[in-house]
Amino acid sequence: MILEMDAGNTRIKWRLRERDGKNWRTLAEDSVFAQQKVPSVFIEISKQLEKLPMSRVERMLVSTVRGEGFKTVFSSVMTEKWHLQPEYAAVSAAALGVRNGYEDPAKLGIDRWLALVAAYAQTRAACCIVDCGTTITVDLVTTEGQHKGGYIVPGLHLMRDALATRSKALATAPRAWERAEPGTSTLAAVHNGILSMALGFLRDLRRQDIEAGRQVEWFLTGGDAPYLATHLDWQCRLVPDLVMDGLCLTMLD
Repeated sequence: MILEMDAGNTRIKWRLRERDGKNWRTLAEDSVFAQQKVPSVFIEISKQLEKLPMSRVERMLVSTVRGEGFKTVFSSVMTEKWHLQPEYAAVSAAALGVRNGYEDPAKLGIDRWLALVAAYAQTRAACCIVDCGTTITVDLVTTEGQHKGGYIVPGLHLMRDALATRSKALATAPRAWERAEPGTSTLAAVHNGILSMALGFLRDLRRQDIEAGRQVEWFLTGGDAPYLATHLDWQCRLVPDLVMDGLCLTMLD
């Protein structure tokens, strides 16, 4: 058995998997919302993991963008409680046919790297990987596996929070990201406008592909991906665990 974990800025996801012949099957999965770096995060994770057959887990693979402090505390908790030493994924210049396009490869976020490697491994074709979380990140890969770089823009919730911080009049209660037409209340105008901006960004990228005659496979992942996917009028692969798929591919023999 292996335990995989994707520790993002807003949510920490994990899944327990077991080899089934040549493939892996997921036995359990869950997540913890962890916007603040507080001890309760580790308590919540421990409560979830206590329900698992941890004595049978042979390796723990972790992708984290939460910094060295998180790694230190998390490693201590896992080692003390379950005698497991987490193995942390690291960005490389190349992996599985993909060449990192950053000027300094190590500066690319590990979540972005794993997601784009996993996407390319599925298609061996040109890819656009959109991760919709705290930020919306986009990474582009050519048919030959060359990472062309990407974009980072504010995510849906981050844009809403930024408006609320700047103006109390624009502070709104949470609402589902369902509509992109003009809103008839401040609440609707804020939410619909933010969704419309994000969709406009993605549609412009799609337009560039069409005008250049490029055949590109689109992948959507991250917590807000389902909201955006319902409004896009071209085929996208919705893959919730793309980062953890990349963990498995790059760290297992």
